[in-house]
Amino acid sequence: MLFWLALMLERVMGMWLDVHMLFGMDKQMHFFAYSVVSLLVGVMVVLISGRHVGKRNLSYAWMVLVAVGTLEEYRQYFVPNRSAEFLDAIANLVGVSAGLAVPLVFYNIMQKKIHVKPFVIYHIVLIPLLLGLLYLNERPFVTFDAPVQERVERFVAFIGLE
Repeated sequence: MLFWLALMLERVMGMWLDVHMLFGMDKQMHFFAYSVVSLLVGVMVVLISGRHVGKRNLSYAWMVLVAVGTLEEYRQYFVPNRSAEFLDAIANLVGVSAGLAVPLVFYNIMQKKIHVKPFVIYHIVLIPLLLGLLYLNERPFVTFDAPVQERVERFVAFIGLE
């Protein structure tokens, strides 16, 4: 599904996406590692939590695991022969979400509730961290055709970011 979305963006917007960089083995390893760790943490949280605080504790576990995954990418920026990559942080985030989804579904089945409230303040903090990684990213995963690149440069100059 994501592969077809990448191809559609490529055709419609004139962007060329590096599919191997977006869905390569490195990103799959990040996704798998963080999903396994978060699955184990989520199962332990559900087992240890009381009847009415399991969902809240799973939300806290999600926030902590995503923050660890994002800060780990920042840490790699300062280690020689390593790089901080925005897409690795996204793979970590998706892996944590997928890993904690399983315990959350079981918890909701046990509670017979299917409503989850988002943590808006956490996203306000997380989005600038992810944008910072996008700025520090050494290998671009999106390249533009020349006319699109010129239009983007003119737009950036027009709004005064350059």
